Amino acid sequence: MPNPLVSIIVPVYNLAPYLPACINSLLEQTYAPLEIIFINDSSTDSSLEILKEYQRQYPHFKIITQPNSGPGPARNTGLDEASGEYVLFVDGDDWIAADTVAICIETAIGELADIVCFGFRKVTKRDGREFELQRFEYEPACYLDSDYVAGALSENSHNRAKLNTAVWGKLYSLSLLNNHQIRFRQAIFEDSPFTLEAVFHASRIRCVKDALYNYFIRESSTTEQSITSGILSAAKISGFYTSDEMIKDFLVSKKVFDKYDSLYYAFHNSRVLMYGGYFEVYSRQQSKASSSWPLFISALRGHWHTITLQRKGLYRAYRKRTVALYAGAMISRFSLKAAHLFFTWYEKTMAPQ
Repeated sequence: MPNPLVSIIVPVYNLAPYLPACINSLLEQTYAPLEIIFINDSSTDSSLEILKEYQRQYPHFKIITQPNSGPGPARNTGLDEASGEYVLFVDGDDWIAADTVAICIETAIGELADIVCFGFRKVTKRDGREFELQRFEYEPACYLDSDYVAGALSENSHNRAKLNTAVWGKLYSLSLLNNHQIRFRQAIFEDSPFTLEAVFHASRIRCVKDALYNYFIRESSTTEQSITSGILSAAKISGFYTSDEMIKDFLVSKKVFDKYDSLYYAFHNSRVLMYGGYFEVYSRQQSKASSSWPLFISALRGHWHTITLQRKGLYRAYRKRTVALYAGAMISRFSLKAAHLFFTWYEKTMAPQ
């Protein structure tokens, strides 16, 4: 029996300095056959020229240019074009190990898995040298008989069966996605709702131990940050809250929210700290972000009813701050400035280090 075709979808927007490393890692895959689809999201740098240069050497590369819409719609374009039995997403500034597809396909076929998850490294480069900032590896035995939705909602916890909710780091059955009409529902913070839908519908998920995905952290300048890790903005905060609302709405629509409500609210609290602006303004002491506190607290006041005291199982940095987040949300209903002063005081005197 021939090997199944695997489609690799790469959204690209102004990634010229990083594209070669990504593309080369795809060319080095030990598995075949591959369908490699690049979605140029109307880049204004030389990204398209780099893609075309590679395509002259490797004519099987597919390049699709679309109006600038964000990574979510770009990936949807790739899904609509994909013809493989399986699909894998790689961001254009990241790269994967040479045996990534081979390991995942072996697991998918051998274990009859709809989704195969693999670990990742967060890396950066300084003075031409690569530094590993974080490594996450799955414990495969923990996922043989686990609640996949609970695993996704436990991403920021000590649960050994937690799942990374980023769209990358996974091989998906394309029929799973198409049969359940699973697509990206917004331009940014699109990963988690997509992943939650996919794991909900998956009959079987398997994980491999290796950290095969390399997630590149750009530290050289704020202008080179990714959408979700860049400078705090109203659009970024709004996109985050909308993403979490989509997750809740999906669980409600499937009549399972009551089963997962405690996990969801703990998950949401941790993400408000991570993506809603708290860490950018208060914990990380970023001078450019500290003046943006009105953005964070205005959004917090608008969503105060989504903040709870649910924090069981969260990592310490999130668990300890959840109480302060809840108190600050209540204060924000009456005074933005008072909430700001409270959070500033808390970080200086009581926050975990």
